[in-house]
Amino acid sequence: MNRSTFLFFPMRALLGSLFLFAQIGFAQGYDDPLTIQGLDHTVLQSAASRAVGGTTIGIQNDVGLMFANPAAIQSLNNLQVSIGGIEQHTNTNQAQHYSPLKYYSNFSLLMEGLTGGIPNPSDTIIISSPNAGDSVQRPFDNLGPNWSNLKTRSLPVQAMIGIPFNMGKTKFVVGAGVVEYADLNHFYQNSNVLTPSIGNERPVPVSLPASDSAPFRTNWSSFLRTRSGAIQGYGAALSGSLSEKISFGISGMILKGSSDDYESHIGRGTLTFYRQYFRVDSVYDRVTKTGTSDYSGQEFTFSGIYRGHYVSLGFSVKPPTTITRKFNSTVKIDTTGSSTSSVISGEDKVQLPWRGTAGLSLAIAQNVTLGLEYELQSYASAIYTDPSGMESNPWLSASLLHIGAQFTPSPWLAIRGGVREHAEVFQETGNPLPGDPVSYSIYSLGCGVLYEGIQINITYEYSRMKYDDLWQTNVNLNSEIRNGVVADIAYEIP
Repeated sequence: MNRSTFLFFPMRALLGSLFLFAQIGFAQGYDDPLTIQGLDHTVLQSAASRAVGGTTIGIQNDVGLMFANPAAIQSLNNLQVSIGGIEQHTNTNQAQHYSPLKYYSNFSLLMEGLTGGIPNPSDTIIISSPNAGDSVQRPFDNLGPNWSNLKTRSLPVQAMIGIPFNMGKTKFVVGAGVVEYADLNHFYQNSNVLTPSIGNERPVPVSLPASDSAPFRTNWSSFLRTRSGAIQGYGAALSGSLSEKISFGISGMILKGSSDDYESHIGRGTLTFYRQYFRVDSVYDRVTKTGTSDYSGQEFTFSGIYRGHYVSLGFSVKPPTTITRKFNSTVKIDTTGSSTSSVISGEDKVQLPWRGTAGLSLAIAQNVTLGLEYELQSYASAIYTDPSGMESNPWLSASLLHIGAQFTPSPWLAIRGGVREHAEVFQETGNPLPGDPVSYSIYSLGCGVLYEGIQINITYEYSRMKYDDLWQTNVNLNSEIRNGVVADIAYEIP
């Protein structure tokens, strides 16, 4: 690379960068605003289903499947009441690594917070006409590039009741319940936000500054966004049989929920790049936004199951629906000699497209059942409408496989295990396969115990999500490890 080109990549303005990232799926990039993050993290309530990799067709006598596959509750023979909860630990972290720049070798050390132990050249040698290139640029705060966040949540995920009854020769099962529909907990941080960005991977490079009298300037800041809360579903289900082998079901929920939202931008300095060196100037600039969001909507599910002696087939379909978010936030802007506060409110929404699952259950032995299901999340067709009415398609689609098995050594014990693919709705920055979302596997192991009409299901889940955000100047290594225990207890009343 010659001196006329360099590893500078311009972001023409902050809004321009936000628009770019919005088009690729609200990627976990520099400083994407907090809008509808978390709405795609829907919850599977049944502990038994989660133990077998999220499959539903082979699970019987479980009212917890009411909203995932309503046809499955046709297998209830008695009135069943069920409650369940989750204990989950999440460890999210990020590590940043920078490569040295040809003309600004100190830049990578500054971004990684490693300049503290380096003496200034002017302290060891005499320089007749010193400039910023003759000193080591240092941060004005103690913020480091790497971070880790621990989150624990304990809450109920379901309370349901199912009642079978007959009308003539046709068996029906009606159910009602309150469940956790979506987990809205979210955390993201980046302590090295540069606006305009000199590390953005996509635009065409620009020349070095023509002279030291026309330097390139960029703002250096730290960004944080976090959300805690959940959306609950209140609904009912109805399942009916066309024959002893074929059943259909429908369920519907009214969705209500709220979250606490927080965002902050903390100015760390101004970087001025000359032809052969750069300097850092201090700033005092803090912007915080604290508020709440209230969510409303509805969701319906249609499903059908054919149960054979050795093979069972089934499907579950969710038609398009809209979830609306109403937000109210207080924005505080604190700069040198000035502090202002304002209240903003508004409404945005996301229209979810058709989604569905199809699969089968195989009785490979007298007491061993294998389940395989294929899930289509067509989220690329989701339409997000911002508070100004502008529409976009910020999410990405995924096709996911669920596999699980159940071994029943005795009538009172079931041992389960499985794995299911999971995909986020965003892709990593600099993705070599554009449109391919961040994905990972969730591993599960559990058991079910039946005694005197009481059924207890316990499931342990483990997942590790890893993805790397790539720029010309650095790579951000992101990971999220989750350990969780899901349990429910059901009682049958003859």
